[in-house]
Amino acid sequence: MPSNSIKRNINIYFSSVYEDPMSNLIKEFKFKSNINFAKIFAKLIYNTYKYYNIEFENAPEILYIPSTIDHLKNRGYNPVKLIAKELHKITGFEISNDLKINKKYSKSQIDAKNYFERKTQIKGKFKFVGSNKKNYILIDDVYTTGATVEEAINEIRGNVIPIILCKNVKNR
Repeated sequence: MPSNSIKRNINIYFSSVYEDPMSNLIKEFKFKSNINFAKIFAKLIYNTYKYYNIEFENAPEILYIPSTIDHLKNRGYNPVKLIAKELHKITGFEISNDLKINKKYSKSQIDAKNYFERKTQIKGKFKFVGSNKKNYILIDDVYTTGATVEEAINEIRGNVIPIILCKNVKNR
């Protein structure tokens, strides 16, 4: 069942919780190249969008959390971008590639041990090259401490609504 929370006056929506069986499906998707799960995950995000009756004055664009160069090399794809592509097929909303990783950034949030480390190492990770006159749905796969989503939102100009596939309740 979808859920939401408010952080820094921003509603953050979650499609599910990061526990079995969902956590296993995400691991299969991200680390074992089972990319067909992107369709299921996009549908879950879409269902959350509809469940909360999220509306914009104008059609939003889909923004996704970009992968680091190392992750792209290791996986060969950005899992969240695949979800964005499937969400586009469902909604017709355009995909924005305007959220970028700063070239000097190569750390992985997986390596951080706590919220403070995650918050510190994510600082300056993103660069936003889009318009401040647009509406955006920001998607990500797993929300652990919220540091990644917060940093992305800090960079994005415009009206942004984050919808996250899973909330990791064990690390909150």
